[in-house]
Formats: sequence, C-alpha cells, structure tokens
Amino acid sequence: MTSYVQVSESRLPAGQAALLLFVQDGNLCAGTLTRRHDGRTERSVSPRPDPSDLMRVIVRLMGSKPVPETLYVVLERGAQWPEQFPKLRVH
Repeated sequence: MTSYVQVSESRLPAGQAALLLFVQDGNLCAGTLTRRHDGRTERSVSPRPDPSDLMRVIVRLMGSKPVPETLYVVLERGAQWPEQFPKLRVH
C-alpha cells in the first residue's frame, strides 16, 4: 500500500518526483516537483492550473512506478492536504 509522505522541497530525495500542492486564486492546485540526480529541481505545472488537475497528477505519479511504496508530497505556503485523502506522514 502506498504511503503519503510530506517533505520539503530541499528534502525530496534525488531521482524522485513529488506531488506539488499549491494555492492559486483560492483553489488547491497540483503539479509535480522532481529532484534530479545532480540536485536541481524541476517544477511541472499546467500553464492554467485548475483544481481538477489534482487527481490527474496523482494518477500520473503513481503510474510512473510499478508499485509506488511512497508518494512524496510538497505543500507550498497555504496548501493543505485534503482531509478525505489517506493520512499524510511528515518526514
């Protein structure tokens, strides 16, 4: 079963991608944050972020690995983990 782990951008392990949650125009939106092996980070966010992107991004991240044991989550200022979602552990 996948565990959901909150990390800061600086603590995302090299070679891993995280669900990036942020608030835009008062709505919770999602993208991805990837830490490359050289330490640099890459953000991938829709040019027009929309709350409906959240589930699509989660499905894409979970589908990128055969059986993802951990889904990393980075919360930007003001973003919150939805209460309906599985428990979010803090790393």
